[in-house]
Amino acid sequence: MKIKTFTASGSLEAMSLAREALGDNAVIISTETLDDGQIRVTAAIEETQEISFNEQQELEVRDNPSRYTDRLLRESLEYHDTLDLVKQRILSAVRKLSAERQIFDDRRLLELALGELYTYRDILDKINPCKVFMGAPGSGKSTAIAKTAALALMKKLSCCIVSTDNVRAGANKQLEAFAKILEQDFFFCQSERNLYELLQKAEKNYDLVLIDTPGINPFLEDEVKKVSRWLEVIKGDKILVMSAGSNTYEAIEIAEVFTELGAKQLLPTRLDLTRRIGSLLSVAACCELSFSAASVSANIAGGLSEITPAGLSKLILA
Repeated sequence: MKIKTFTASGSLEAMSLAREALGDNAVIISTETLDDGQIRVTAAIEETQEISFNEQQELEVRDNPSRYTDRLLRESLEYHDTLDLVKQRILSAVRKLSAERQIFDDRRLLELALGELYTYRDILDKINPCKVFMGAPGSGKSTAIAKTAALALMKKLSCCIVSTDNVRAGANKQLEAFAKILEQDFFFCQSERNLYELLQKAEKNYDLVLIDTPGINPFLEDEVKKVSRWLEVIKGDKILVMSAGSNTYEAIEIAEVFTELGAKQLLPTRLDLTRRIGSLLSVAACCELSFSAASVSANIAGGLSEITPAGLSKLILA
């Protein structure tokens, strides 16, 4: 294995220098910030040839048969419109795993890399019973809440649905209708005070409390402030609901706003209606969001599925 170090003013520039010198199959071993602020990257690459002696004790050079190529994964991640920095992180992790464990199967390597690079949460985790759903208008929050309630019902968990959307009356009626069908309690709070008082009781009486917030334009300050007032009285898991297949750069900009509001988990919707998930990989990596669950069907019952490294790798290589 050939190992070299590269120093530049930024990590992207240093990684670029490494790949210029060692090629696309270079494995980034470590990244270090020096005292002067520059970034030092240590990279390595497997030798393409090995030197040995044949039966006549003659020196010969042969191709190294164990050299891994990430061509398929690179093409797949590019097809999914994955942010370049995130793509390089995944490929670097894959090459490192291949070199360390001598694994050459693309799907297995990708699954291991995604398991290392991303975190995954159970949406029905009862450690914090309050689950707050946030997102832009049309992201599918109300349906995601109904699907979560249906999943809780199948797991024999008691839950209630709480709406704080005092802007769209239709949203409340839709959630109330879902709650009635699922035989779950429904509450509507008109003020932050009402919500605070309700949560004091609900957290003691239900395994899960599913809270809907108004859909907002994350680029309008007044709308962001409107949601932030509700969030101040909620101590719960904050989940960003985002439609799969969005433009990668816009999705990251939107997610950054909700991350500032406290979002820690990502719940993709319409995963069954998109062929590219690069925006989700990029958002989760750049905004440090854990994957929660995903909406994979229009059906309320059974329409929510767990996200796993194996499932993500299958979608990427499909």
